[in-house]
Amino acid sequence: MLKEIEEEIKEFGELIKKYPDIIELYIGRALLYTKIKQYENAIKDYEKGCATYMCYDIMNVCKRNNLVKEAEELYTKKINKDKNNTINYMSRARFYMSVGENEKALSDCETILKLSPKNNFFLEIKEALNKKLKLKQNKTEGIKKRPVFR
Repeated sequence: MLKEIEEEIKEFGELIKKYPDIIELYIGRALLYTKIKQYENAIKDYEKGCATYMCYDIMNVCKRNNLVKEAEELYTKKINKDKNNTINYMSRARFYMSVGENEKALSDCETILKLSPKNNFFLEIKEALNKKLKLKQNKTEGIKKRPVFR
């Protein structure tokens, strides 16, 4: 099985040399790299393949392998290429929520709502995140107020 996957990776590499602009080749090779746990190579290929769109699989690869910083950088790079594209902010907000970075997700929701004020879905997401953050804050404050027994 390993030998077959490595052979397929070589085939993708040959095709990429011939056709470097075909995004699906990079994504296909990245998926093969994940099968043999070569996650750094998978990230590099996803980054190349995601030049024109963000591939949602990268989020799962990064989460499984604790590559949160790398995934965040990819999402941010995508946003920086087109700061008015709400899809890019939605992708990163979804990513932030999946890794528990609710403050950052809320910030992206606010940006989405500036770009698209009538987006009911993200109005609801913003409300849910605000509730979650308020609960977290209340729990933290409750812990601080507890008396210390000695």
